[in-house]
Amino acid sequence: MTYDDEVFLRSATVIGVPVVGQTAWRFPAEIPVEAVQGVVDELAKGPLNRLVVRPKVIGARSRWVPATTAEPVRLHPDRIKPDQVMAWLDTTTDEVPFDPVKGPLWAFFMAYTTDGGTVVTYNASHIVCDGGMKLGALIAAVRRQPLPRLPFDDPAATEVTRKDDRRDARAMARAAAGGLRAARRAGKPPVLEAQSSEKRPVPPPQPDDHVVHEVAFAGADCPVSEWNAAVERAGGTSNTLQIALSVEVLLAAGIVRPGEPVKMSLPVSLRGEGDLRSNATSGVSIAVETELRDGVGRVTDLAHIRERSKREFSALFKGTRPDPIAHIAPLAQMIPDRVAKPLLKNVVTPLGLASNLGRPDPDFIAPFGVAADAIVFRGLALGATRGELRRMRGGVTSWWCETGETCTFGIRALDPDAVPDSERLKEIVTDVYGRWGLVPSFW
Repeated sequence: MTYDDEVFLRSATVIGVPVVGQTAWRFPAEIPVEAVQGVVDELAKGPLNRLVVRPKVIGARSRWVPATTAEPVRLHPDRIKPDQVMAWLDTTTDEVPFDPVKGPLWAFFMAYTTDGGTVVTYNASHIVCDGGMKLGALIAAVRRQPLPRLPFDDPAATEVTRKDDRRDARAMARAAAGGLRAARRAGKPPVLEAQSSEKRPVPPPQPDDHVVHEVAFAGADCPVSEWNAAVERAGGTSNTLQIALSVEVLLAAGIVRPGEPVKMSLPVSLRGEGDLRSNATSGVSIAVETELRDGVGRVTDLAHIRERSKREFSALFKGTRPDPIAHIAPLAQMIPDRVAKPLLKNVVTPLGLASNLGRPDPDFIAPFGVAADAIVFRGLALGATRGELRRMRGGVTSWWCETGETCTFGIRALDPDAVPDSERLKEIVTDVYGRWGLVPSFW
């Protein structure tokens, strides 16, 4: 397993907060259960159908082995109203708990709606796939061209012995030593002068810190034509408008202050042709300028967002951008869980993160033979308490994609005090959309 796989494995097994990616399609017609099950059967032949084997030797990495079974698609017994879709999606994560060692790590659910449509959700643990793997594996399954189950072809390689673990531990020790030397040579990365999670004060303990919190989420549809018109009026791009909206939600929620830059994290895929790693994502951070205009915190300049993003992405791919995590990753991966647990209590989540999926492949938009009206993406941190969310000091995470004539902006608010529930978040999104001449229609 890679360092990134291990991060999500430890989130689930050490911190106790599994991270699950949920992709939901809304279809205008009734999709046969057999059509969805056919894709599930093909997907089970590919790289999502893996399980984790923990090492027997300290310092060795966990390994992937093939899973031999997969969960059948589950059909909700009753039709649901269109305004109940998000509530139903919330329940699916409890229906099939994911287990990295015993399985499963992914599952499909579907429900028919009272207006004659269908909603299908594709839930998958982040341990086994990032967005690129999730989309790529499904597209290959739809085309009946399943990818290999593991990153190597030798089935015997899954039979891991203690000797193999000792050999891997020695290799990791050498990699860790080399990484530390490289980190010293690289020096400290430049500090981004912007508001960030790290700079937010750690809140004092609260009486309700132990309560599991249902993180606020809003899935907002609007016509692509109206979104593009807003982009054109502002002289930006879909990416930059999504980032600006995310920052304005932070401003409207009172999580950040207007008139000061805000740190935004932008993920980028490092997945190459034939790359079967479960997680192959990196990212960059930029400072987004804000201002107070007519008493309201705004982001009015999209050009600087695009310029700074391009500069950081270019530096990442050229290798000129310092990446301290890459140097210390082997050492971090070697640390036993019992040692890592107290260290992970101090981990923070991004103040703002924006993932732009653009227009997905046609086979992803219509995986079961009918094109979706809209697709919403979101990541879920299951079982996180209010105290844990407060200590992690996160802000918002957003996703955007275009499906036919509709584009969908999904946003999750991670501050349980600033945005206590989804209704409050919808109010904020409605106000922010209105400032850009947009009217959201919520899932």
